[in-house]
Amino acid sequence: MRQYLKRLNGSLRGVAGQSWLWLVLWTGALLLIHHPHQSLMAYDEGYYAQQARWILDNQDGVTVGWWGQPVFDRTIGANWLIALSYLVFDRSEWSARLPSMVFSLGAVVLTWQIGQRLWPPSTGLWGAAIFTVMPLWMHSSKLATQDVPLVFLELLAIWGLLQAEDHPRRRGWWGGLAGVALGLGFLMKSVMIFLPIVALLPYLVWGRKSHRHLQNPGLYLGLALGIVPTAFWLGASSARYGWLPFQHLFGKLLFLAQEWNQSPVPTFNPAASMTYYLWHIPATTFPWMLFALVGVGLVWRNPSMGRRTLWLGYPVVLFILLSLFNTRTWYYSLQLYPLVALLAAVGLQYLGRWYRSRAPHRYRVAVGLSWAIGVLGLLLASAGVAVLLAPGALFTPELRAYGWLGMAGGVGWLLPWGLAVGRRSPVSQSQQRVWQWSWLLGPWLLIAATFATGLWGNYNPALKASLATEPTASVLAQNAVYFLQPSGDRDTILLTFYSPNLGVAISDWADLPPGEYAWGNGQRFPVPTEQGYDIIATVGTWHLVKAPLAPINPQAPQPPEEETPTLP
Repeated sequence: MRQYLKRLNGSLRGVAGQSWLWLVLWTGALLLIHHPHQSLMAYDEGYYAQQARWILDNQDGVTVGWWGQPVFDRTIGANWLIALSYLVFDRSEWSARLPSMVFSLGAVVLTWQIGQRLWPPSTGLWGAAIFTVMPLWMHSSKLATQDVPLVFLELLAIWGLLQAEDHPRRRGWWGGLAGVALGLGFLMKSVMIFLPIVALLPYLVWGRKSHRHLQNPGLYLGLALGIVPTAFWLGASSARYGWLPFQHLFGKLLFLAQEWNQSPVPTFNPAASMTYYLWHIPATTFPWMLFALVGVGLVWRNPSMGRRTLWLGYPVVLFILLSLFNTRTWYYSLQLYPLVALLAAVGLQYLGRWYRSRAPHRYRVAVGLSWAIGVLGLLLASAGVAVLLAPGALFTPELRAYGWLGMAGGVGWLLPWGLAVGRRSPVSQSQQRVWQWSWLLGPWLLIAATFATGLWGNYNPALKASLATEPTASVLAQNAVYFLQPSGDRDTILLTFYSPNLGVAISDWADLPPGEYAWGNGQRFPVPTEQGYDIIATVGTWHLVKAPLAPINPQAPQPPEEETPTLP
């Protein structure tokens, strides 16, 4: 066992010498793992994926629309990225998610670069590795949405500001990079970029005498350049639709602001409470929030860390702003994860030194943590085995997939316990690094199992399988399909994306041209089968309907029947 650990540590040190390669392998492997069958999530992934499709189909890079109607409730940055991916790789779930995957890898690398300013510099590498194994971050990294590119731009701005400190002679260029990143943030996610800008104020204002960012002309020039694409898009949109884009974009912000002054949402809605992120972030980043709390204490009391207004001020202010913002969702908290990961890396390395400490009380704390996570790992692995070996009647195939998650995560978290059990001799520095790394293995295997089983990535398998059956598949492949009063509900979004040839929106079954096909919600709009409309297929409450070649109207007056003459 000791020889195996030495070889493992040697391999880790060799790869760590090329940190960027280590991070690409660590993160890229998770991004590439996926189930053979993939299907989109309706909200909001399918919405962005379909809007990007219309950009290419209609040759219209200005309109944010839905079935011919302009809907400027969000900016167009994510749609442009997905449309560009379609243009290069054709339309599919993978190409729709590719921009988020690329920006996720970039965000991990930037977290590493930013963390090198902490002490010790290896904190950056550990922080980036922890960032990768935060489940919701990796979940979002394979969704066709705005959130991961937004976090990348925020980290790019922070990195640019830190580079401006390190390279005073080129502070204008680096400040310009930070400004461009913040300016592009509005194109990516509208007013949400203002929250991280405000969160940067403690760092920008209190440290202004040393870094002088606020006196850097490059920052303001970059900010102006970053706003140019948004200004061009809004200008072209207003030239076509008048004030509608501004009314939709900023009207939504005013609506949310008005909500702050209204009575609170009933308490049964957890997202209605200002304490939502207080439980949500620790629950979704377990166990890293516990290590991050240790890191917060160390950064607070250690002046040598430097820039505490950034390491502590930025996440605290951003946390407060997100809590005050009336709309609270899980994906807004992603903006906090890079700093939580870096603070967790500070705590992990500190506790790693306790694991190597000759002081008995410190060593016992580290071993106690190993036992605690080992017990949790044993429970997860046991539950996973029970689910996998249980008789088939007890669990559906969908539930049985969770057994693999318990197995993978549980076995991974047994490693810290295995390294601590029975150890009596002093722990070497290499054994400390292996112990620290062992804490990351369980979450990594858990995320890998979630992707491999399709629990993440294949969100609507039943609907997609229904569309692949005959005669539905042949009809969709060979005919344009109309939609009867399409809305923004889940089935409309998915059926729109997975119908390869789209017609136009119609308001009534009678508007469907003879012999053509249309999707319609049978509960809202009963199919007039008595008039010759034929239901070809049914998906949930939706029907694929074919119009008669000659429409039948039973209420129309019929010509009188001719009398047959009788012979005398």
